[in-house]
Order: sequence, then C-alpha cells, then structure tokens
Amino acid sequence: MSGGRTRRLRGTAACALLALLAACGGGGGAGPEPDPSPSAAVSLKLEEMTPYDDWLGLMLHLSNGSAARSDVVVRVHIGSGHSGGALPDVEEKSGHGWTGLPLTKDGSGASGTFRMSLPSGGTTAFLGVTPHAGPRVEGDALPLDISVSDGSRTLVRAHGGVHPMALSLDRAQLREPAPLGRGPWTEVRYTATNLSRTAYPQATALAEFRACATGLDGPQSADTCGPGSDNRRVTAELRVQWYDDGRWKDVTPPDDGSLGGDTLTLAVGALPADASRPIRLRFAGARALDGGVRLLTLTARVTGQAPGASARSVGTAPSTTFTLR
Repeated sequence: MSGGRTRRLRGTAACALLALLAACGGGGGAGPEPDPSPSAAVSLKLEEMTPYDDWLGLMLHLSNGSAARSDVVVRVHIGSGHSGGALPDVEEKSGHGWTGLPLTKDGSGASGTFRMSLPSGGTTAFLGVTPHAGPRVEGDALPLDISVSDGSRTLVRAHGGVHPMALSLDRAQLREPAPLGRGPWTEVRYTATNLSRTAYPQATALAEFRACATGLDGPQSADTCGPGSDNRRVTAELRVQWYDDGRWKDVTPPDDGSLGGDTLTLAVGALPADASRPIRLRFAGARALDGGVRLLTLTARVTGQAPGASARSVGTAPSTTFTLR
C-alpha cells in the first residue's frame, strides 16, 4: 500500500480521540444473522477516525474475555449510502500495511471478509473506506454491518457507519523553503470542493500557522510540528494574503481575545453542488522569528452549513510543513 495511506493512518490515529462514535444504522439485512447466543465474552465497538477528503477511517475495538483465538473471520457489509451511488472501496490494515478487501455486490451494498487473530484482552483493527460518492446532504452515512465469527459461530456483531465529507479541501503538493523573517512570498494553493448534492450558500476557509524548532520524536514524524513538539502559534508574526477578486488581499487574525484569535478566516463564497473553487494563500515573514524555529506548519480547513442542516461540515487538508531558511 502506498506511503500516503501510512501517513493517513498516522494523522488519523493522532486525531482519533476527537472523532465521534459511528452511530448510524442500515445494512442490517445484508449480513449473517448472529447465533441465538453469541459469545458474551467478545465485544465490538466501532469508532470513526478523523476523515480526510476522499478517505474515511474506522477503528474496530475488540475485547475478548476468553481464550485467544488464532484465526477469526471479520465480515464487513457496507451500503452505497443512497440510491444510485457508486460502491466504495474498502481496505483493512494488517501488520504489513493496507490491503484491499474484495467485495461482492448485493441488493443493498457489498460485502467482503478478512481474517485476523483475536488475542485475550483488547485489540484494535482498522478499516479504510474510499466512498467514490459524496453525500446528498451533510450527515449522510455509508451504513456498516460488521460481524466476527469463529468457524460457524458468530462471536459478536455491530452496526455503524462512516460519514463522507460534504466539503473537502485539497492542497497542491508544494514543499519549498520558506523565508525566515522578512523575505519573498511563499504561496500555497488549495481547492475547496462541495461533494454533496446540496448547495452551500457561504463557505469559509480557516488557516493556522505553527512553528517549532524540531518535529515529533522519531524519523516518521520529524518533519511536522504537532502535539509533543515545541510548537507555538506564529500566525500573528507573519504577513498573510489571499487572492480574491483578481488581486491579493491582506488577511489578519481577529484581535478579540477569542480562542480562535490566531486563526485566519477567508470568505470563500457560495459553493454549488458538485462544484469546486480554487483558494490561493501566500505568506512572508513580518519580522524575524526566533532563531531556534526551523519548521513552519500550515493547517487549513473549509467549513460551511447547508440549509436545514443541524451542524456545519468541515473538510481539512493535510498539513503542509515548510523548512525555514
């Protein structure tokens, strides 16, 4: 599996505690019915991981209160979400990376199986889902029915779902040295997309900069300012502009004492259904940063609320980290 999937797992695992428990029903008729008395010693809880634009993660928290089992079968049934929607791709995470799960289509979606060990105590399995279709409205879910079997006996079964993002934010693959202190502009380009079938009357982009001397411990994450590193907010120490209505405009963080006072807000405008809009952002040093700062990380999101929706949709782009010069 590609390195992108590995990076996604690292990012989503770090954010998993912020994710909501998957709580939608559906697909219940497609999976095998459990035994009249499934093993009470085994429990299964489903938890969504923080999604990326075209990839949704799910953690399967298994608890086994009996003897270890070396080979159990996990059956996954996933619905298409809405009539006419393309079936998603599903992959499972093993010790050797991500493996695609062959699916067999049925009347309400598709199903596939994989095998794993079930030790005594707790263990976690991971599923990755690429939807291939946006939601009709914010909150739509791809229903999941997951069962774990030992031979012909169903040990546990759970229903849940994963929620495709209505709004997404992709960024160009751009990694260049950034100016330390005053210097030339460094530009980052994004694409905001409405993946749903509902128009968003007003979308907003949010951008936040952090700086650190070194990244997280370990070679896998040494190029990112994140939790555990000596990162600090530096948005106010940079000059930031975005391209709007044919010209570059200055953007400054609000000075209102709020928790979001170091977050830049850009009015993206309306996003019709199945539509995209480019976002161009550039920055330069307003004054010299501390001499120990070596990395600068930019995290951007797009957010908006569809008419009649009870919550806002948020799409987050993978963070971009620049090595300062």
